[in-house]
Amino acid sequence: MGGGKPFKQIQGKIYIMEGDEYVTEDDPKGDTKIDRNGNLLGGRRFKAQTFLLPNRHPERKYMLAIDAARTSGFRDSLYYFRRNPLALKLIATQAEKEYLIEQGKLGSHLRTRSVTLVTARSAYKLHGAKTLIDGRWVVDDYYEDKALEEITAKGLKPGDLVGELQDPNATNEVAALTGGAGSGAQGGKAERSGAGLGMYRAGGPTTIFGGSGWGPYSDGPLNAVRKSYLTREGVNEENWMYVAAERTLEATSDWAKLRRENLKLAGGLYGDISESEQNAGRGEKRAASEVPQDESSGKRHTKESHLPLGIYEPQTGIVFYRSDTQPTKARWEALPDDGDKRRVLGGTKVGGGAWGLAWVDTVMDVPAEPEDPWVEEREQYRDLLDAPSS
Repeated sequence: MGGGKPFKQIQGKIYIMEGDEYVTEDDPKGDTKIDRNGNLLGGRRFKAQTFLLPNRHPERKYMLAIDAARTSGFRDSLYYFRRNPLALKLIATQAEKEYLIEQGKLGSHLRTRSVTLVTARSAYKLHGAKTLIDGRWVVDDYYEDKALEEITAKGLKPGDLVGELQDPNATNEVAALTGGAGSGAQGGKAERSGAGLGMYRAGGPTTIFGGSGWGPYSDGPLNAVRKSYLTREGVNEENWMYVAAERTLEATSDWAKLRRENLKLAGGLYGDISESEQNAGRGEKRAASEVPQDESSGKRHTKESHLPLGIYEPQTGIVFYRSDTQPTKARWEALPDDGDKRRVLGGTKVGGGAWGLAWVDTVMDVPAEPEDPWVEEREQYRDLLDAPSS
């Protein structure tokens, strides 16, 4: 069906894959705004950065899928590909990621992460004016007739600026706020616990009252839902700052309590833990201040006097020690055998099955006190230095 070329059936129609994109219907007017390689014409500019991948094509423009998604009004590439099946997802190879990092087009933290791409032309054909800086409806769209039909239904006019884009998945948030059928068991659990939805919701504004330029209860098309939700929570124009501060204080108190319960002494550098602490570790955890002093052995008391104690940090699960107790460098020294033949527990003496045990002693060298270059000079004038002043 694809004439020997790879193809995929999408919504009952066969689309051939060619040039790292699905072959879709061309539009004569749209082709005057972008060429075959994804270069915009007529002074138009993409919001997202574009780049070349020489190993794929010497002139074809690509863009990161996350950039294509966000400039088209989607919060991430997952929703972008889910809502746009005609966007062919391309997986960047390791060599391509290294190239993009070197060119400054990709953050180095994504070197080991999966990175998806789309062609610039396919992104423009899908969302037209939305992807452009100062894009205008119809004038900057690839499919003008289709765009005109869509904006007319919304009461917009050709040539109007696109402006700020709203996430098309906001309808899912409406269902979440109103406790729709899609909430399932999770919604019922929240209601039973009395926890509610909290102050913020994922993807929504980061303030209680609206977003940039919106009124107190505004949230775009969700204004009625938002006002009902805030009223139910007892939040209004008079007390919203107090409610925000109160909830922040509660969260701070909960985190502080959790940290106090998990913060405890974690033994010396060599893991010297008394038998009483080991027994306590098998049951309920206790802070170091709650362990009676007489439960500890004399050996532990001796080592506590000169060994630093580590502190368990519950956020990372790591035991931290003071920096002045840590070595600054390490070295290996091979020492001659002491003459005693040590027993090998198993295996053969030679070949791939040979193995044994190595005795490795760890020694920490404490740096000597720096020498005072003026000590001899002071000794020559000791009698003058010690003489009483008149």
